[in-house]
Amino acid sequence: MEIVAQLAQRYSLNEARVTHRQNLVLPHVKQDDVYTVWEALQDAGLAASNIGLVSDSIACPGMDYCSLATARSVPVAQRIALRFSEEKQREIGPLSVNVSGCINACAHHHVAHIGILGLDKGGQESYQITLGGRSDQQAALGKILGPSVSYEEVPEVIEALVDIYLKERQGSERFIDTYNRVGIAVFKEALSHAV
Repeated sequence: MEIVAQLAQRYSLNEARVTHRQNLVLPHVKQDDVYTVWEALQDAGLAASNIGLVSDSIACPGMDYCSLATARSVPVAQRIALRFSEEKQREIGPLSVNVSGCINACAHHHVAHIGILGLDKGGQESYQITLGGRSDQQAALGKILGPSVSYEEVPEVIEALVDIYLKERQGSERFIDTYNRVGIAVFKEALSHAV
């Protein structure tokens, strides 16, 4: 954050913004300075070009940081991101994955292509997966995929969903378009991959 603050002070009129997708923006940077700012971010390990990809997920603070949460969310998002190489993410293309740690839905899991809602089932963390949500001009709420899965199973199920998408997509079709074309039943197979 100190590096971001220094860059904002020097190049961005002392301003840094956080988008609703939890990305930082340095507004007002002169075009002549963009490369210099990028180099500084690259040196600090902050220049990932993953906007809109699997690793660019939205996660609420979850029970690690929020007293309302019933399940972890940040570690879930991290474990999913680690499951996909940069090359694989580029092959997958645009895919929103949002992880909420409770029914308050602070990460807006219900409008993600793949939504993950953390629940407490008898004192155990459990995660409900939804598919088909979107927050663009064709806004839609995701539909529940099936029974919830454990914390350990979430990354494997997400990978299985992505594998099904890659098998079913036509050409460079996006996940949400493939989902809308084939429907949720095809994706239910992913739950059988759970440990």
